[in-house]
Amino acid sequence: MHFSNVLAIARTQSKSEDFRELIVRTVPNNLKVDTCSYGQLIAPHESHECYRAVIIEIDTPSAMNLTLDIIKKTRIENPGCTIFVIVTFATTLSKTKYYLAGADYCIKVVESAPEKKLSLFAAFLSEAYWLKNSDLILDQDRMCIYGSGKKLEISFVEMKVLEALIHNRLLSHNEIAGVMGLNTKFYDSRALEKAISRLRSKIKAHYGDNIIQNIRGYGYKLSCGLISVNHLPPAMERSNRE
Repeated sequence: MHFSNVLAIARTQSKSEDFRELIVRTVPNNLKVDTCSYGQLIAPHESHECYRAVIIEIDTPSAMNLTLDIIKKTRIENPGCTIFVIVTFATTLSKTKYYLAGADYCIKVVESAPEKKLSLFAAFLSEAYWLKNSDLILDQDRMCIYGSGKKLEISFVEMKVLEALIHNRLLSHNEIAGVMGLNTKFYDSRALEKAISRLRSKIKAHYGDNIIQNIRGYGYKLSCGLISVNHLPPAMERSNRE
């Protein structure tokens, strides 16, 4: 499986062409990748809503605020696309800022050796979980998850947490606590972490996917495209009854 349309964005047009070559080298199936510079994306008449994935390289500290605007614009114009951020300079900046702007995945690749950098980049882009497309379905009526021919029963609270994450992508610790019915001023953070950890473990043990990511110092994020809210399709519903 591969992307049908991908846009590679870098600081300048020449850098975006170099970035495109790196992407093409690391993703199979003759991937079609278009390119664009930061300036072109900020222009009012420019739009990239037809792309299934947008991959943005950030190579200097001065580009961070500009790329945040690009991420926000991309997310507003196309809420369904997958946004990847690749940071290629040494920084202690938290990835949370990019996630809050609307990015789905963020990685720092600051290796100076070209082959090492390529290896890290390839490992990131070849991860199977982001190539999937809503394989799992959260059934709110039956409080369970369906997918890959399997059924996983979950509690009411676990269902509400997943539902909230599906609709919001990223939630703070306090927001998760509120969804779980905890007092947002006095809840036990360790109890919250254990509850989310149990939910993550249940899903991973059943389906092999770690769909809930812990965003250090902020909260939790749902991996893009792995689970959706829906009622059980009639054919599957009849099958399960039998």
